[in-house]
Amino acid sequence: MAVDVAAPPEKVFDLMADARNEPTWNSQVSATDLTSAEPIGQGSTFRTVNRGQEYTATITRYARPTALTYEVVGKAMTITGRLTFGATTAGTHVDATFDMQPQGALKLFFPLMGPAVRRDFPKQFASFKAFCENG
Repeated sequence: MAVDVAAPPEKVFDLMADARNEPTWNSQVSATDLTSAEPIGQGSTFRTVNRGQEYTATITRYARPTALTYEVVGKAMTITGRLTFGATTAGTHVDATFDMQPQGALKLFFPLMGPAVRRDFPKQFASFKAFCENG
């Protein structure tokens, strides 16, 4: 997944690193709270609600403004999200990969959910792009 954002890498990185912003741009996330002390950095933790399911997200790599990794653990799934941020003449190029490991019964249904998940990521990243550029 990739997106080009017309904003400097530091701004784009900071907006992604602070998961409390996610309910603003990700229509699947209804709430996110910082559960560790500020400032946000490596080791910061968040409680997030995505599609009605609660998850704990931990920043496991924080290399501002070039690389960010989240480990997201929930009852239904564990997700590792790796993002890189590169300066361009127009702003920032963001590359992201998501390793999703379903748990329990979701393992059986996850292959059927693939097309919906693949359609959702570009929508959410387009929304993040707009959030960065208009905020």
